[in-house]
Amino acid sequence: MRLVGSRGALALLLALAATGPLRADEPSYRVLNPRGYQPETTLVPLAARPGDLNGKVVYVVHAWPANVPSGFETVVTGVEAGLKTKFPDIRLVDRYKDSAYSEDEPELWAEVKQKAAAFIYVPADSAATTMWSVTWSGKLEGMGVPGVTLHFAALAENAERTRAKVGTPVRLVSVAGSSAPAADITDQIAKALTTPPGAAETRAGPVREAPPPRIALEGSLAQVQTYFDEHHRTDGLPIVPPTEEAVAAMLKGTRHGKDEIVTRAMVPEGWPVTVEKVAINGVMAGAPPSAMPVLLAAVEAFGSGHFASSVRSTNSFSFMQLVNGPIISEIGMNAGTYALGPGNHANATIGRALRLFIYNLGGGENGVNLMGTQGNVGSYAFCFAENEAASPWEPFQVTRGFRREDSTITIFAGGWSHTGNMLHQDLKRLARDVAYFQWPSGLVALLSPATANELAKSGMSKADVERELWQNATLTMSEFRNDHYYQRFIIPILKGKEMNGVKNRWPASYLNLPDDARVPVYPKNDVHVVVVGGEANAMMQGWNMYGATTAPIDKWR
Repeated sequence: MRLVGSRGALALLLALAATGPLRADEPSYRVLNPRGYQPETTLVPLAARPGDLNGKVVYVVHAWPANVPSGFETVVTGVEAGLKTKFPDIRLVDRYKDSAYSEDEPELWAEVKQKAAAFIYVPADSAATTMWSVTWSGKLEGMGVPGVTLHFAALAENAERTRAKVGTPVRLVSVAGSSAPAADITDQIAKALTTPPGAAETRAGPVREAPPPRIALEGSLAQVQTYFDEHHRTDGLPIVPPTEEAVAAMLKGTRHGKDEIVTRAMVPEGWPVTVEKVAINGVMAGAPPSAMPVLLAAVEAFGSGHFASSVRSTNSFSFMQLVNGPIISEIGMNAGTYALGPGNHANATIGRALRLFIYNLGGGENGVNLMGTQGNVGSYAFCFAENEAASPWEPFQVTRGFRREDSTITIFAGGWSHTGNMLHQDLKRLARDVAYFQWPSGLVALLSPATANELAKSGMSKADVERELWQNATLTMSEFRNDHYYQRFIIPILKGKEMNGVKNRWPASYLNLPDDARVPVYPKNDVHVVVVGGEANAMMQGWNMYGATTAPIDKWR
């Protein structure tokens, strides 16, 4: 079989798609399986159930705050009334989670264990909230507290995938919508809380999934493409067949062994990832072997645990990948004109590979556990290099604590809001526009070299520019409090709760300021400046991006 290089194979795929029926003498491709898998889950049995809820305290745990609509309000009101009719001596306690839905809350779990005979967990019309509600329900079951978790019917597969991942057969009740009849739901909840666990629900110990076959199939280019499309292994674009020869060539881009673990928890399903699986998906994306260290570092960064909610969310996140250091010129990345693409092979294929990683190495599937309501065009390929040579300031990796000679990749989440291009260095206008982004948790300002150099000539450092943007991206407290996400996320943080391992992102004083007080809406440490683009004009744009996670590339050479 003739081995076709990555660019040649992609060109041939496109040509075949355009010309129709395949030739009889077309080569056959024996392709490796790009799919990861969950090798072992520890099964945790359900807690014992009370036979009767009369005289029992049942906690109704709400994932969202009391004054934020979750979509379940009418249903819960009807269910609580129905339970009181069915069990006249039941005592229902509505308890709203003090921290964001994604955060562990040991104090609340201890309270439920101490005071409740059972619990009902109420999520929201949100895929990420559903995932975490099933996760925390599994934790409570493991602590010996029996419960049931609601979910909207449209998120049923998302709930089922999470239940399988956590290893606890959490009992689920599907709700057709906010106006679903409460009587039937009440009966299902009552049954879930009182019926003793069956044999399948009392299994315990490790269970191991059989790994997928090493060879996915052998066939023509069209057959390979069709198979990968139909099995949800692609982003919808043509792929390069990951033959053993092509993957072997890709593996030459790193000294690390093919069975080495890159991350043990690739989202959304938390699967471990080997070097070879990264290489397989890198070939599919069309990436060159020289990019292999960047791909491995991207998987390491993405598997850090900070992106689980973003990947599963109904909010249609995208992920920005920023590359810094000598690797930029080594693999021919574009940091200048049209750096955000399209048109550069390295930028495009590294950017594209992340989406394949999410599908194949993390178990993502659109409409199942990837629930972005509208999707995001930035999910195809959003990767570029910083224009360090044209920047008057230290490059981003130095700001992050690395050396200038270090190569790094930084991944940000967000991407549903942006503004620009804006001419010249009007930082106040940029700050004004980005202040109105929803959930203002992070800002990445992309400055062209001309803009950056003009600002530098005026005496401003990069830190000065970041401070200027932070200080001028303001709202009145009344406007800030009316933001859709203020009650869900910001209030718990103001009260000292962590989010993604970080506390005190905003001053606690915000809680008591008058409505007309004007305040910066971004956490001070989450405003970042990056110099990128050509030198023809002074432009800039701002992106709603946060959760910067940086991984070293050089360790993966």
